Amino acid sequence: MMNTERANWLKEIEIAQVMTTNKMSGVYTCPELRSSNIRIGQDDHANYPSRRGNTLHYRNGLKEKITITE
Repeated sequence: MMNTERANWLKEIEIAQVMTTNKMSGVYTCPELRSSNIRIGQDDHANYPSRRGNTLHYRNGLKEKITITE
């Protein structure tokens, strides 16, 4: 019985070795990293100025003072 199991096991190994390919050959191009995450409205922030204190700073270099009224 042990002989038959060993023979079956050796036969399975022989088949598996034939089916296995060299996984390290070739070039892996990382397809999962190729496309970036795209979100609708992701660059809307560029349309608005940054506020630092009482001054609005636009991306084109323009600065505008804000007057606070209560």
